[in-house]
Amino acid sequence: MSNKFKSETFLFDRSYGGALHVLNCFPNTYEVGMASLAYQTVFKLYSTNPKTHTFRYFTDIQEHYPKDLDLLTFSISWELDFFNIFDILQKLQIPILASERDESHPVILAGGPVVTANPAPWAKYFDLFAIGDCESNTDEIIDTCLQYRRSNLNAYSEIPGIYVPSGDQKLVERAKSSNKQLQSSSIIAPESVWKDTGLIEVVRSCPEMCRFCLASYLALPFRTPDLETDLIPKTQHLLKHTQNLGLLGASVTQHPQFMELLGFLAQQNPKPKVQVASVRASTVDKTMCQSLVELGVKNLTIAIESGSSRLRDIINKKLPEEFIFGAAKSAYQAGMKQIKLYGMVGLPHEQDEDIQATKDLLKKLKSENKGLKIIWGCSVFTPKAQTPFQDYGVDPKASSKIKELIKALKPDGIEVRDESYNWAEVQALISRGDQSVGDIMLKAYQMKNTGANIYRKLMQPEDYKYFVFENWGADAKYPWQVLVSPAQQKVLESHKQDALAKQMV
Repeated sequence: MSNKFKSETFLFDRSYGGALHVLNCFPNTYEVGMASLAYQTVFKLYSTNPKTHTFRYFTDIQEHYPKDLDLLTFSISWELDFFNIFDILQKLQIPILASERDESHPVILAGGPVVTANPAPWAKYFDLFAIGDCESNTDEIIDTCLQYRRSNLNAYSEIPGIYVPSGDQKLVERAKSSNKQLQSSSIIAPESVWKDTGLIEVVRSCPEMCRFCLASYLALPFRTPDLETDLIPKTQHLLKHTQNLGLLGASVTQHPQFMELLGFLAQQNPKPKVQVASVRASTVDKTMCQSLVELGVKNLTIAIESGSSRLRDIINKKLPEEFIFGAAKSAYQAGMKQIKLYGMVGLPHEQDEDIQATKDLLKKLKSENKGLKIIWGCSVFTPKAQTPFQDYGVDPKASSKIKELIKALKPDGIEVRDESYNWAEVQALISRGDQSVGDIMLKAYQMKNTGANIYRKLMQPEDYKYFVFENWGADAKYPWQVLVSPAQQKVLESHKQDALAKQMV
């Protein structure tokens, strides 16, 4: 057994010897996989069911699993991990194409935000998709697999949140957990990216509903566990095994009892060392920053998306400029040395004046907080299925806009950490693609070509343009339509129309 496995601390009793042999695959390295609370949760749900014997598989190390597997699960959180998925199937001697599998092969299931948003490019390669949260239907998946295995895939369609691409389902609604089912670490892993850290899910989804944001729309409604009955007991349990805690969620500081949670942590002896996910600028004040510093937080991370108040209004960011400056000032006064701001270029309805507004805001922020290191993490807008901005393509000028920002901000000592524009195109292709895009993914894998430009070369120019760059109209046929209810479509269209109205003001 690998030393990485040996160094782990299990916080639950693992079940062994069940009739169903399950392999939980994460299509990346152990360090990345064990830093994923979602993957840890999937593994715990399967390996605590007495009907299973469950094992883990990462691209670099694996637990010793049996040859007679019944069910493989994949947790997919990044579009570009498909290379690793195909590689795992080949190493396990399982046909990549679902149509080429027979009764001797296990059932192959995929879950995670990527396929919950749009499973179409992946449909030829998976037997089943788990759409939405995993907490409520795992036991039913296990029972159905025990009864049918591969002999009747349509039987799985009776499970809430399960999509069978070979079937004829008219609508698949996302599985949704309750606020009492939010998660914390089930394993303390010293060798993961979050080294020796207990992770706690403080919130799920986000109440702000920024119109590009997959994390908001896929996980609605916004859920917050109770402090006294949920967060504190989980924290106490984790602190028995580690003094490092990670507070997770799309907008952790919007938990209504967040300050009370910090107060509880500050009372512990010894005080834990805390890491916090991205915070909401409007919730940040000096008291919060002082509490975070007391718990070992050295830097603040805030997603502002753009320095332009006009564009923030269009994307539904609801973030007045004074809150951004207030958060930076509070962080500096509390003793923090660095603030990282996340933003984008190429957002729908973006104009040259919006790029200039970003330059101006960041320069002013730096001039007013000279001792504070400011980092601008700049990504390229990529359309995500099932968000209000799913109809907008990638801005082909985005790369030059990033270069423009780097040139303007570097002399002021503002560091720009930019995303690859070429890979943003590929993410958009997979995000909005249909099954034909899945064919291209497989071709790229078979060619062993890991470059971003191969996809443009393999596709017809008009098809590549359609999925990556084109703005879709009201008559667009979504490859993921089977996942979208009429009520959901109404909400998405309402947000899109509101953005259109605001950009015309």
